[in-house]
Amino acid sequence: MKSHITDLKQQTRRLLQELERIEAAELENKELFPLSELKDRVTQYVKENDITIDTFCDLAMISKTTLYAAFNSPSSTKCSTIESIIAVFGNYKLYVGRSDAR
Repeated sequence: MKSHITDLKQQTRRLLQELERIEAAELENKELFPLSELKDRVTQYVKENDITIDTFCDLAMISKTTLYAAFNSPSSTKCSTIESIIAVFGNYKLYVGRSDAR
C-alpha cells in the first residue's frame, strides 16, 4: 500500500523536473534579457552590425550621454529611453517581471 508521503514525494520530483526544464529553457532563450545586460547587448549589437556607438545612438534617436547614463543605471532609466534602445535591436518589447520568480 502506497503512503500519502510517497505520492507527495513523486509529485515533488515531477515538479522539480519541470522547474529544471523551464530554467534550462530560460537560460537558452536569447530573446529575453535583464536590464543589467543592456550595455553588453548594445556592445554586441554594435560589433555584429559593424556600426559605431554614434550610429547606434542616431538609430535610437538618443544622445550618447543618454545611452551611457542608461548603461550606468539601467534600472533608473526612463522607459521611453529603454524602448528607444531596444527598438534598434528589432521587434523587442519592454516587460516587467518578478525578480524572485525562480
